[in-house]
Amino acid sequence: MGRLLVVTPVLDDWAALRHLLTALAAELRDSGGRRLVVLVIDDGSSVALEPGDFIADGRPIERIEIVRLAVNLGHQRAIAVGLTEAAARSDIDAILVMDCDGEDRPEDAAKLIAAAAADPNTIVFAQRTKRSEGTVFRAGHAIYKLLFRALAGKTVDFGNFSLLPIAAARRLCYSADLWNNLPAAILRARLPHRTVPTERGRRYAGASNMNWVSLVIHGLSALSVYSDVIFVRLLIAAAAFAGLAMVGILVALVMRFATDLVIPGWTSTVIGIFLILLVQMGIAVVVTAILILGRRSARPFVPISDCAQFVAEREIVAAFEPAKTVGS
Repeated sequence: MGRLLVVTPVLDDWAALRHLLTALAAELRDSGGRRLVVLVIDDGSSVALEPGDFIADGRPIERIEIVRLAVNLGHQRAIAVGLTEAAARSDIDAILVMDCDGEDRPEDAAKLIAAAAADPNTIVFAQRTKRSEGTVFRAGHAIYKLLFRALAGKTVDFGNFSLLPIAAARRLCYSADLWNNLPAAILRARLPHRTVPTERGRRYAGASNMNWVSLVIHGLSALSVYSDVIFVRLLIAAAAFAGLAMVGILVALVMRFATDLVIPGWTSTVIGIFLILLVQMGIAVVVTAILILGRRSARPFVPISDCAQFVAEREIVAAFEPAKTVGS
């Protein structure tokens, strides 16, 4: 078995990270010789990492590395930096992306690894069958999935918790979409993927940084990957509305000049409203088209070449003796 690189973003959650590493090592200790390297992406933490060992027994973890970012980039972009760091390595064959706060459970990481072993060329996502958030937050997440389906034409029922073959990760690192949202970038790249049913765990410590603002930003980031598709869909909808508006104007004129069913001032009011809507919609379509076309001519942010400028420091903070396998 080759090495598995675990990429986990951290923003001040050092206590949760220690808990995760202990649980992950215990869960994967009997993983059939699989060796792990943990790559922690410090996303501009304001709380300093306390010195000392992360865990007493790291097996099967060989070492723990930290990549410190110069500024806080946010969860999705911290993951993008981690994937580009991983893609440059030749000693790993897969990447496990997971949060450090406990909501991505180590026992479910074992499920992803087992599923990937059966199909090593396919990305494996954790699909939530049960969530631990409140009712209001779950409702917001459901609305986000419905909007994504309606606007992008794709179903996204998974998050960042995933296991990627190294070949898929290297391909993604050349995609500008990765900078905005990992699941949407994988869907847009049409990379083969499957899901494994899991439950969302509860945080090890502290409170979640995800709030309504974060949820909206997350949703918009995912939708931005499909901005051109969404524009075409909205353009078709605008054309359909324009057709209905023209029919409405025609009906108003027929009623005004061909029938006696007329209310004084009604025809001019109806036609005026429809014309205002048509003009506003036309302006919106033209402005959006200019923005979309202008973006296509601009140089995109390519993670494989541009992420390194955000890395302030790389450090190995713990190393362990590699686990011995049977016959060694």
